[in-house]
Amino acid sequence: MARDLASRTNAGLRLISIGIAVALFLIVRGERQVEHRFTTRIELQLPDGLTPATRLPSRLSVTLSGPWARLRSLKGSELGPVLVDLSQTGPGTTSWFVRPESLRLPPGVRVESIYPSSGSVELLRNGLEQTPAKP
Repeated sequence: MARDLASRTNAGLRLISIGIAVALFLIVRGERQVEHRFTTRIELQLPDGLTPATRLPSRLSVTLSGPWARLRSLKGSELGPVLVDLSQTGPGTTSWFVRPESLRLPPGVRVESIYPSSGSVELLRNGLEQTPAKP
């Protein structure tokens, strides 16, 4: 009977130790640093009465690094949309930038790259089309 009790106790301890080992494995694996690329939307805020002369990008490619456990379940739609505010500009050529702070990032995740991260656009008054210059 004592031997039977010791056998059950050992089996219980073995199961507990296996459970602890699996939990530690998952914790260590989850903290492994990885890089992953996401795509998110850009929303442009334009001034009233102005339209862009050329098509602007509608999506950003963002490379993030951080713990595997945080990046594996993250979706690009959770990062944005990223607002590019051009509402205070006037007609003519203006530059725009996307800063890493404009993304909604989970804790422990950082931005490695954003493409495109900047650009320029010519804003025209509504109803006016750009005519090519004649030589």
